Amino acid sequence: MTEQIVKRIKAKKVIFIKLGPGGEYEADCIEKSQTLRLGYKNVDHDLCLNGKWNLVHEYFREEENATQGVATSHTNQLKQFYEDDEKTLWLTFFKNKLWWSFSRAEIKLLPDKTKTRPVIGNWSDKNINGELLLAGNLSGKLLRTQGFRGTICKVPEEKYAIQKINNEQLKEVIELENAITKLKEKLGILIKSLQWKDFETLIDLIFRQAGWQRVSETGKTQKTLDLELLAPVTGERAIVQIKSQSDLKQFLHYQNKFATMTDYDKFFYVVHSAKKSLSEYKNETDTMLYFGDKITDLTINSGLLDWVIKRTS
Repeated sequence: MTEQIVKRIKAKKVIFIKLGPGGEYEADCIEKSQTLRLGYKNVDHDLCLNGKWNLVHEYFREEENATQGVATSHTNQLKQFYEDDEKTLWLTFFKNKLWWSFSRAEIKLLPDKTKTRPVIGNWSDKNINGELLLAGNLSGKLLRTQGFRGTICKVPEEKYAIQKINNEQLKEVIELENAITKLKEKLGILIKSLQWKDFETLIDLIFRQAGWQRVSETGKTQKTLDLELLAPVTGERAIVQIKSQSDLKQFLHYQNKFATMTDYDKFFYVVHSAKKSLSEYKNETDTMLYFGDKITDLTINSGLLDWVIKRTS
């Protein structure tokens, strides 16, 4: 559909364009003609082409009975469409994705009196590394541009938009990611320092936060398992074996026991300090292995950071 771009882009300014009322022109412009397209069918094309913007303004004031501000807004939108050069980055939204392009100021009047200008190359819905620019991965400030009631407007988040297309992270995002990495390192140390009973309780709380219900009391179940769980919505049953330390030999011992327990749907083997033989094991069993980093992530995602701090302070 669109060619992968590998060169970092630069733009003098960033403009949002709504391709037709209710997106009427989107499919044609993006998937077929590779153009920008503007309505304003009743506005004289020759006036715009010759830069007679004072007369265009008068048209809106006199023929459309627009206020001074509204007439100026319409005139400016047309002026940008007709005159912006190839250094302007054009953005729009289509099929829940951000699309971008540069365009040549070669304006053509179509038979229905809409106006078009060609895209340089193709519209793209990917960053320069070929990754889709999904709306769900964009900031709310940029997405709000879709709600602009006119046709063309300057993008307030232009720096952010260019960074997303260039697959560059904001300085603040990099700093936050570094802080999160440091947090996980420290949290992992705290989890390993938990008393055994508290570690079992932490794993119990993690599974309960995920919607599982405990069927048996922690530490008082069969010798083969520490937690017996039930998923109330699906009716699935699971067992969880919890270890502070474990190696591959011990895991395989439990795995053999799990294989005989046909009344259960899922098996979890949770270890905060796995020996090298286990941590490097290529797991081809149905049992899910949760080690230190995974436990740390689950602790944060389950909102249990404060719980761990209180248990270790």
